[in-house]
Amino acid sequence: MVDGYVLLIDNTDKTGATIDRVPKHLKEAVLAKLNALGLDGYGYPIEQVTEKTQA
Repeated sequence: MVDGYVLLIDNTDKTGATIDRVPKHLKEAVLAKLNALGLDGYGYPIEQVTEKTQA
């Protein structure tokens, strides 16, 4: 089930699925897999914060 929800959210532009539609008991596992793919619960890329050094 978790992989199915991850796939739906990964293709949210076609499916309209978001983390809001995932059953409560699966949300943590789905978010963990999405984060591993670099996505948030709405199918958007997670931006990496990098430190900029001043010269």
